[in-house]
Amino acid sequence: MAKQDNAQQMHKTYPRFVPAQRIEHALLILSFTALCVTGLPQKFAGNAVAEWMIQVMGGIELVRTIHHISALLFILEGIYHFVVVAHKVLVQRVELSLLPGARDIVDAIDVLRHNLGLTKEHPKMPRYNFAEKAEYWAMMWGGIVMALTGFMLWNPIFVSKLLPGEVIPAAKAAHGGEAVLAALAIIVWHFYNAHLKTFNKSMFTGKMTAHQMTEEHGEEMAQIDAGYTRPKPTPGAIQRRERVFLPVALALAVTLIGGLYWFTTFETTAIATLPATTVPAFAPLPTPAPTPSVVAQEIGAVIPHPVEGQEQCHDCHFANGSLPYPADHVDRPNASCQICHRPSTPEEMAVIATQAGRIPHAVEGKETCDLCHGAAGSLAPLPKTHAGRTNATCTMCHQPVAGVAAPVVSVAKPIPHSSTEATYQDCTLCHGLDKLKPFPENHASFTVDTCTACHGLAPVTSTPAASETPAAGGPKAIPHSITEATYQDCTLCHGLDKLKPFPENHASFTVDTCTACHQPAATVGGGTPTAEETPTAGGPKPIPHSITEAPFQECASCHGGPGALLPYPDNHASFTVDSCTSCHVPPTAETVVTVDIPQPVPHSMTKEIYQDCQICHAPDMTLGIPAPAYHAGFLNDTCTACHQPGQG
Repeated sequence: MAKQDNAQQMHKTYPRFVPAQRIEHALLILSFTALCVTGLPQKFAGNAVAEWMIQVMGGIELVRTIHHISALLFILEGIYHFVVVAHKVLVQRVELSLLPGARDIVDAIDVLRHNLGLTKEHPKMPRYNFAEKAEYWAMMWGGIVMALTGFMLWNPIFVSKLLPGEVIPAAKAAHGGEAVLAALAIIVWHFYNAHLKTFNKSMFTGKMTAHQMTEEHGEEMAQIDAGYTRPKPTPGAIQRRERVFLPVALALAVTLIGGLYWFTTFETTAIATLPATTVPAFAPLPTPAPTPSVVAQEIGAVIPHPVEGQEQCHDCHFANGSLPYPADHVDRPNASCQICHRPSTPEEMAVIATQAGRIPHAVEGKETCDLCHGAAGSLAPLPKTHAGRTNATCTMCHQPVAGVAAPVVSVAKPIPHSSTEATYQDCTLCHGLDKLKPFPENHASFTVDTCTACHGLAPVTSTPAASETPAAGGPKAIPHSITEATYQDCTLCHGLDKLKPFPENHASFTVDTCTACHQPAATVGGGTPTAEETPTAGGPKPIPHSITEAPFQECASCHGGPGALLPYPDNHASFTVDSCTSCHVPPTAETVVTVDIPQPVPHSMTKEIYQDCQICHAPDMTLGIPAPAYHAGFLNDTCTACHQPGQG
């Protein structure tokens, strides 16, 4: 029995909308749909789908007519709705159930909590819930915006007499944007809630099931079940109010409808259009027959360059441009220039080309004109009147020379070395100001990547030798190996005040750049070149004795500064012992030792009396056997380095 009661309760229906409301809604569906179908293709004109829709509906003129009729129906329905709502509120004194309030914020939060599972009980909402109120007032606001902006677009001349002309494109943007918003709101919000989530038939049948009432309007359902109804005014009170309301409402409705008719018919710019005919975009004024001259024609001077690709006349001829137009040409569009100024003929173009400077070099690969012809200080600066011009505009007036008879620029020197190796990729290393081969002062603004724009590579496949490119200055070859550790720091021998100092203009060079110009000499057997193989090394003397024995490992013992046995030159003062064999080659098994053989010690060195060689062999001794003068300063422990002790 309980189940039967529940089933009956679920199939129970509640009154929702009267027939007049349902008819009003049907007309709203009809007018709104027609407005969307005919308006959106006009907003997106040019789109393939939009153009197809316009053609299917009979062309743009018919589409506009349908759109205007739909707009009139929408506005008339709005006037009717306003009068009906005013009668209900002012005469029947019904509850303002669609008026938003603080209760709607609470209901929205409660529904969100229910949807998130924070509460099991669905909130009971009144006759119109918060979502329906938001949708209703969005339609009201959107309808007002669409009506106002639509009237502006319908009568642009009248509106522009009252308001600034900028309101017309602003109205167009607002009208189209609101249309897209309204269409999306109906499709995404209203259509989903009323037809997909649960199919609400109340607008078609006038009734709503108990289940739907529980979900959407539980509070109103409880009031109906409890028998609660809002007290209605007495028939006498309604009659008294209608005596005032009906004349006012009728006068207001007639005024609004009459104003609507007048406002949509007094200006015919958008409603009545001319029959479709083919006419030229504009009719230029006739000009005299062209003659090969650059003087002004009867109307305006000829255009001294090709027009194709250069239709934006304002790029050069604006008020502060290189060739500004007269003051009375301000605000004239580019499209109007050729009404008076015609393009020049090929014969006239040839005469005009001689007036501007010719380009004395090939343009291909050198399209960046401002590289050499930039502001003051560049190689060939452009005039002040050319400021602001781009590289793409240069050939409008300046044409490349044709043929060998035309003047050409002086030939830049070729690069006498490779440019692919890392040491050559920064030209300023040798050619910066105050460098080895400084560039001219007018090259100061050039970047490294622009050097080859003028200076081509010499026709060689590797680093040129001095004989191949005499312009390179013929750097000397390196007369020794550069792979050994002692040769890896060139400044050891070739720094300023060193054995073979480099030129002063090499002072800023780093060690890793030396081989950019100076290449190692080739040897017969590889390795460090000998004096015979590389005579440019200066032919250092070979070492005439062994260097493996301990007494010979300290070269400075015999070859130190002034006063030594065989002192080295002054420019060797900074050399370290481990660098001596870099130039002076020690003897090998096949090498003849040419140093004089020292006399052996003819006695024992172990007895105490013989341990001090100076007693008998000091250079200043008058008795005994004095040592040579250049032995002065030798220590006792160095004597046996040359003089071998005897036995016994």
